[in-house]
Amino acid sequence: MDSLALQINASLATADQLYPLALRALAANQPELARQALERVVSLQPHFAGAWLDLAIATYRSGDAAAAVEHLEYLRSQFTLPPVLAAQVAQWLSLWQSAPSAAAPPGWQGEIQVGAGYDGNANTGLTRLQIPLSLPSGDTLFDVDKAYQPRTDRFALFALTLAGPAWSLGPGRLNPVLLLRSKQLAQESDFSTFDLQPGLVYQQPAGQGADAGAPAGNWQANLLAQHYRLGGQTLFNGLRLALLRNQPWHTCLSTGGTEIDARRHQRIPTLGGTLYSVSAGLSCPLPSHSDSAHKATLGATLKLGAEQAREGRAGGNNRSAELIVRYEQPLSATQSLQATWQIARTADQAGYSPLLENNAPRQLQRQTLSVGLRQTLTPAWEARLNFEYFQQRANLALFEQQGSLLMLSLG
Repeated sequence: MDSLALQINASLATADQLYPLALRALAANQPELARQALERVVSLQPHFAGAWLDLAIATYRSGDAAAAVEHLEYLRSQFTLPPVLAAQVAQWLSLWQSAPSAAAPPGWQGEIQVGAGYDGNANTGLTRLQIPLSLPSGDTLFDVDKAYQPRTDRFALFALTLAGPAWSLGPGRLNPVLLLRSKQLAQESDFSTFDLQPGLVYQQPAGQGADAGAPAGNWQANLLAQHYRLGGQTLFNGLRLALLRNQPWHTCLSTGGTEIDARRHQRIPTLGGTLYSVSAGLSCPLPSHSDSAHKATLGATLKLGAEQAREGRAGGNNRSAELIVRYEQPLSATQSLQATWQIARTADQAGYSPLLENNAPRQLQRQTLSVGLRQTLTPAWEARLNFEYFQQRANLALFEQQGSLLMLSLG
């Protein structure tokens, strides 16, 4: 028995010790050994989502596709997955459930979400009742018309995440994805939104040919087009290219990447621009001294960006920074609580308008706090209750906003 197997089979090994050993076994092409270790990890920490995903991969590589599918089904029903990862899990389910012979290629698979809610600022109305203006004769206050003040409304939501058949490409796989989100307001239909994002996702294992003792990771490239409609009319079309690197680190998952996001506005072409950004994040299970079956996870992502504006855009180019902190706490085998805090700052590099604070460059700070409760109803369906509050502050009163949203959905 080699040293790695000896460490994994040590009777006193903890989950925190076993998980990196399991990743090393996967990297060393020892899937059965990795499977043994990961089965012990999830028995000690049932709410460690990353371990369930790796267990599914190790089980499949060991030749037990049926058990691997069961692990993926459990992962999808018990944990909140990012849209791209959810699409990838759906794709793996489709592939692993397929016969290895001359069966027809698997079709599209994914997730549907339907819901209804209440929006406290459906028209993105202004917070201030008066806006200061800089005029040649001196500063004055301008009363904001009621049409531009916040109005409430009910809405219906429909969201769809799909992954299509995958193709082998070099050492990885390429598959099409489709993301759709529609929010239809009952009264304020001019502010209803429709967001369609078709694209391609490519993933391949990282570290091929590297030290076998290093934990496994993967590279991911996303190419997504975007068509966004506001009030039934096209607001902008976009194209986003992202390159990501996911790497296990101890019991955590680290992520780093870069992205280019270009947008062309239809109604006002000068509003378009191209955003260049880099990001880094880390997500970890939190230590628990009581019930390890209800271990919480905490993650944070920092994103820095620079946008090249179209010629003639008010404010010109800008710089931005965004921090997202996520917390998830399982409450039971079928229930979990999620909380997200997001703070974003944007600073224009040129004056916005001579009428606003004597052509001062615009500076925005937006904070969003969301809390969600998920309840599994069946292996295929769960109920979700979400509350969100946002506040945007600015040095120019014209851009100050705040509002809240409450939604109940099934997914």
